[in-house]
Amino acid sequence: MQCFDCAELGSETPALAVCADCGAAACAAHAAAVPRTVHRTAGLGRSTAHSAGRRLLCTHCRHAATAAA
Repeated sequence: MQCFDCAELGSETPALAVCADCGAAACAAHAAAVPRTVHRTAGLGRSTAHSAGRRLLCTHCRHAATAAA
């Protein structure tokens, strides 16, 4: 699988990840790991993990997520 962003720029780079939001393949230069709060079921409610998980996003979705925050 090739990186979608690199393909738009005219080069072929192997993808290392798939964006969790849009599903586009991304190489190391176009992928970013962002923190994600992890919730688990605990009895009748839910608990939050002490350490954050991670979510891999492409460049476009990462910029959109930080612009909305």
